[in-house]
Amino acid sequence: MLKICLFLFFSFYLSAVEFTDFDSYQGAVTRAQLEEKMALFLKKDPRIEGYFEVTDTALNVYNALPTDATRQLEYSLKLASPDSVVPVKGRPAKSLLGLKVAIDPGHLGGLYARLEERYIDIPASLDRPQVIQFDEGTLSFLTAYYLKTLLEKEGAVVMMTRDAIGVGADNQEFFEWLRKNPDVWVAQTSLRTLFRYFNHVDLHARAMKINAFQPDLSVVIHYNSHHAEGGSSNSMVTPNNFNMVFIPGAFFGEELNEKQSRYEFMRLMVTDDLAHSLKLGEAILAQFTTNLGIPIVTKNDNARYLDGACLKISEGVYARNLALTRLIHGPICYGESLVQNNADECLNLSRRDFVIAGIPCSSRVKQVAEAYFEGIKGYTLNLSQ
Repeated sequence: MLKICLFLFFSFYLSAVEFTDFDSYQGAVTRAQLEEKMALFLKKDPRIEGYFEVTDTALNVYNALPTDATRQLEYSLKLASPDSVVPVKGRPAKSLLGLKVAIDPGHLGGLYARLEERYIDIPASLDRPQVIQFDEGTLSFLTAYYLKTLLEKEGAVVMMTRDAIGVGADNQEFFEWLRKNPDVWVAQTSLRTLFRYFNHVDLHARAMKINAFQPDLSVVIHYNSHHAEGGSSNSMVTPNNFNMVFIPGAFFGEELNEKQSRYEFMRLMVTDDLAHSLKLGEAILAQFTTNLGIPIVTKNDNARYLDGACLKISEGVYARNLALTRLIHGPICYGESLVQNNADECLNLSRRDFVIAGIPCSSRVKQVAEAYFEGIKGYTLNLSQ
């Protein structure tokens, strides 16, 4: 029953996907541009080439791999001549006035932090006499709220995907979702499994909300954590502290089984979203480093998922095929600032020396929001360069 319910939800979402949306790009991109994007941003796994064919004259999209008897052509895009010059379009601006920005505060936080497994609960020790407790969903919400305030003071038009701690898109919280969808929980699935399904639905709802807003750019706000020797990153400290950002890309072959994923891959191939996401990501990451005094992640940090799931684009900027980097249209930066369970950073983030939205929090949250703000501002005002 649970799978049927989710199938119906995603079937509705996928039914809106039509490759004819890309008709306006007929004859507008070159083979060289597509192959450059494929190599730099998109191809984590060579199997993805089975779904796409790039020739001198066309980009062809197929619904299945060549070994599948049901394989057929889904869409064909005529390419520009090889000697054509198709520049990346910018949107130069002199201010942030009228800039449309979407902000997604990662996770839910609050009462759901434990269910999400996105919390810090470090017990007292000889080095640290106090218990340290906070959660990522609350940090990301307060960061987003303060960032929204900064942007609106400059005349930007800002939309947040969630309006309170503990809720998802459209202010929906987990148990409310269960009440509205009784067919989901009558299967008596575990609460943690139900929450994972809720999270899948909520991420799609966040993306749909952002795309309906049609922003000039989007930021997804997260804080990082790092594996700790001898225990969980929720309760054990690490000496590592670093910043990184994700942008779209790094597809694996099995991720193109669905039409909607092939549609998003096609969008990234033909639009300027990747180029602008890279510029936005680099601008924000530079401010993380400058404003927070914490370096960019390196090989020595041994963040294993960066090799396993990502493509390195530039220092600290990685293409990664997360739900929101794939589904959100337009320039997007998925920020991963600071390591929450770092031995020093956990103290910084647990302070209560500032107030945002009437909630006592750390001034470190304010600094992170200011870093996003300066990055967005720098990206926007220098976009024509």
